Formats: sequence, structure tokens, C-alpha cells
Amino acid sequence: MKKSLSILAILVLFILCGCSKSTSAISTSLTQELAVATFSVQTPPEWEWEQDQGIDTFIGRIFNNDHTIYFDQGYLSFGSLDLVEKGDRTISFERLTIHGVPAIIEKVRTPDEETSGDVRLSVYLDAGDGERLNRLYIFDPMDEEIVRAIFKSHRFTKN
Repeated sequence: MKKSLSILAILVLFILCGCSKSTSAISTSLTQELAVATFSVQTPPEWEWEQDQGIDTFIGRIFNNDHTIYFDQGYLSFGSLDLVEKGDRTISFERLTIHGVPAIIEKVRTPDEETSGDVRLSVYLDAGDGERLNRLYIFDPMDEEIVRAIFKSHRFTKN
């Protein structure tokens, strides 16, 4: 009995030590608000954003030394949430609401995309007005929990 309790205690300790950062620890690291023209996101300190040259949509990057999250906002960015579907490359697919806006967070395998990476993590947000559609995505995130937290902090700032 004593031996099985010792084994159980070791297993519990192993599980607790192996757990990733808590949600509250991640939230407290998102201390900077980046106002990106028509939306904002919370990020850890020292993240920046830059607009890129787009033709029919507002595009750019949110980045630090380790991550680059791309965004593509406008009525041509992805059409609607109805067009975002699970496929044979889907790793995870979550429908949710982010600050009152319907959204999907999707993780897919992308081994044949020229842009880089084997995995793409995306959030699609559609306010339902044909204007406020935004897609943020990253290839092979080093810290997926932080990226998901940034995605979930998204707020449209202009109606």
C-alpha cells in the first residue's frame, strides 16, 4: 500500500510539473494593446504591427522576434464563416464568439504552401455586416497558447 501511494504521488507530481502555463499567467502577459487601425489585440510587451501593401483588403503583420501573425481584413479576406470548413488537413476546429463576434479558430497542416511552415493556426472573425471580416494567421507558432490568447483578445474598433 505504501509503495502504491508513493507511485501515485510521483505520478501526480509528474503531471503537475508537466502542465503548461495557466490561462491566468498567459492573460497577465498580454499587457500591451496594439491598436491596428480598425481592430485591436492584446499582446505581450514589445510586439509591433506593420501594414503591408494590399489591393482589395487591409493587410499587415503583428510581430515580435519569435512570431509573425499576419492579418487580412475586408470583405474579400475570406468571404464568410460559412465558407470555413473542416477538411482532411484539419488538426483542430473551434467555433466561438470573441467579444460578441462569431469566430472560428482553425489549425491545419500546410506542408505544400510556399509561404512556409507545416502548420497554420488561424482565427476567422465575421461581424456579419459584410465589412468587418478579419483573418489572422501564423505558420508554426512557437508558443501556440500566446497566439491563441492574442486571437481571443481581438476587438473591432470601427463599425
